[in-house]
Amino acid sequence: MSQELLASKIVTQEDPPRIRQIKGVATNVYGIIGITERGPVGSVERVTSHDAWLAIFGGDIVDGDASHAVRGFFENGGQSLDFVRTVHYTDVTNAATKTSAAGTSTLQTAAGAPTKGSVLGTATEPFNLAAGDTVDVTTDLGGPTTTTLTATAASVTGGAVQPFILTDGMTLTFNVDGVPQSVTFLTAEFSVIGAATALEVAAVVNAKATGVSATVSAGAVKITSDTLGTGSTLGTFGGTALAVLGFTGLSGAGTGNVASIDAVTVAELKAAIELAVAGVTVSSAGGAVQIERNSAGAAFSVQVASSSTADDELGFDNATHSGTSGAAQDTLTVDGKTDGSYAADIASSVVDASSGVAEQFNYRVLDGGLVAESFPNVNMDTIVAVVNDPDTGSKYVALTDAGASGTLLQRRPANGTSANLTGGSDGIVGLSDIDFIGSAAGPTGLRVLDASLDLSILSVPDRPTSAVQNAMLSYCSDTRNGQCIAILDPPAGLDENGIVTYVETTASLEDLSEFGAIYWPQIKVLNPNTTVFGSDTAIVVPPSGHIAGVYARTDGSQLGGVFQQPAGIERGILKGVVGFETDIVMQEAKRDIVFPHRINPLTTEDGLPLYIDGARTLKGNGNFPSVGERRGVIYIEQSIKRGLQFVRHQNNTPALRARVNRTVAAFLLQQYNQGAFRGATPSASFFVDTGDALNTPTEIFAGKLIAAIGLATNKPAEFVVLRFSQDTRDIETELAKAGI
Repeated sequence: MSQELLASKIVTQEDPPRIRQIKGVATNVYGIIGITERGPVGSVERVTSHDAWLAIFGGDIVDGDASHAVRGFFENGGQSLDFVRTVHYTDVTNAATKTSAAGTSTLQTAAGAPTKGSVLGTATEPFNLAAGDTVDVTTDLGGPTTTTLTATAASVTGGAVQPFILTDGMTLTFNVDGVPQSVTFLTAEFSVIGAATALEVAAVVNAKATGVSATVSAGAVKITSDTLGTGSTLGTFGGTALAVLGFTGLSGAGTGNVASIDAVTVAELKAAIELAVAGVTVSSAGGAVQIERNSAGAAFSVQVASSSTADDELGFDNATHSGTSGAAQDTLTVDGKTDGSYAADIASSVVDASSGVAEQFNYRVLDGGLVAESFPNVNMDTIVAVVNDPDTGSKYVALTDAGASGTLLQRRPANGTSANLTGGSDGIVGLSDIDFIGSAAGPTGLRVLDASLDLSILSVPDRPTSAVQNAMLSYCSDTRNGQCIAILDPPAGLDENGIVTYVETTASLEDLSEFGAIYWPQIKVLNPNTTVFGSDTAIVVPPSGHIAGVYARTDGSQLGGVFQQPAGIERGILKGVVGFETDIVMQEAKRDIVFPHRINPLTTEDGLPLYIDGARTLKGNGNFPSVGERRGVIYIEQSIKRGLQFVRHQNNTPALRARVNRTVAAFLLQQYNQGAFRGATPSASFFVDTGDALNTPTEIFAGKLIAAIGLATNKPAEFVVLRFSQDTRDIETELAKAGI
């Protein structure tokens, strides 16, 4: 904050930092497109453990290898996985054309006796209404039929007219609704008490009597009860002013169909409504008004119409309330929570609530006849929210209230076990390469991963085909602008010549891209589920998930781990792998055939673990031809790109360019200290140039700030050459002494 320099003073000012901190981006977020037992279709689901993945996508299936990849990723050290379930689409540009479907079933109420249509108010008696209020009732017989609530007040008008010859202390007594009242007239209350006006008398009555109002009527005094209805009475007039005011022998009574419109009872409403509306009975339900059809059955209904003026005061809704036939009603629709044929094993069970409350019940989800989930003491007002809760609800089903009529008890599903859900489909029939490749318009396939902002590793273990793998490389290099690297699985059943032909010719992968690496052969893992995969001890699966886990483990092994090669007998160990699809990969002569084609073998030797024996990307003549280099540079590029966002839209001055230079150099120095580069000194390891030669006036006027960054990345020691010879050092020493 600046200060005015007026009087002599010392001021302090703080300059902004000349070097901004660049924070490294994530390097080990693994994305998979795959086939699963269940789970959401076409959305990115991030999980951080195999158990979390199982909870969403289910277990192993014979048609898919994605579950093996997920297991292998976490087993080898992976921590963050973005998974996309794919199915067949009739049009990949439209996600709504998926061919998968959720299974469904319906739960019904218990059958019982027919019930009557009935509407119940929520307010309780007495009801404060207004004269002329209406209750308009419609039934299956017709309507609406109006019941009008009528009420008038008791009123008495004196027989004498003003002026009134009163004297000090005269009185007027009377009863209001049976309650005695007495009014005393005093001289001070009148201009001339012996010639009192009707208005003066009325004012004294209003001031001293309760439950009445006094007015002037044609020069006489009129007294009216505040109560409207048949309970309103005025009478028993007396007192010394009785004759003067002309109230001798007078009395009055209110009229209407209620005793007091301010305190109407259910009994009064019953009499009025039943008189007006045919075919209904009105009763009290805990002080609330219940209007019920006299006949039972689904054809008999009752409704308080919205044209009523007393419906709100009585607490009536304006819905039509029909009786029931007594036959079971559909009360809950049970759908598979996600698409899939897994639903064929899912059923619902309803038993009495452990709370003992009649309208409550315990709801259970059965998987293969066994209780998989239980939701105790729910009712029809709570069960949908409980079971559908995204955090604590069911993993298997989603519920919808089917709209059965009646009370909570009448809508309660009947006890018993339902049939299994039907109609569930995995959407696998017709599955093709394009379903995995997908479209941004859907989005479907690979393009669903556009939502994964920090994706860094990609594989599609369920589809190791030429078309899909070429699309993966294009996605990493072009769509993601070099942000991630693809791990390509070998097709099954290939020997050394077969994998070379596939890479070199069939898929034309060789020298295609730095943003992908292929490994061979497929691997063997212990059979995780003999029910699904048969009785063999081990099964063959694609290796990409395990390799992605090795990438992630290497990244996390040390600062700068992303720059290390995820290969060899230290960093490249394959955990959870018990063998290889073919043992020929353990022959050096076979590896000699595949390695020159940039195919990374998976192998082992006597006394060594099973490991990755290569860190080559598919492209040998690019800038960064090894996995460690390529992934390390991706990390650097993405970190710098994100870290320099502050530069955009600032004035392109020498000071700004110098700030960019220092900021990038500081970040690269950190990476140098973590072993990212091969140079012995920072200057031999990297350079940053934002000088005038690059940032010419033409470039600056074009809105560009150009920074050239050079990196001396580490190269893997792929070949170790040991040179052996005869040790002749002693002979050479002797000859030297002899001067020979």
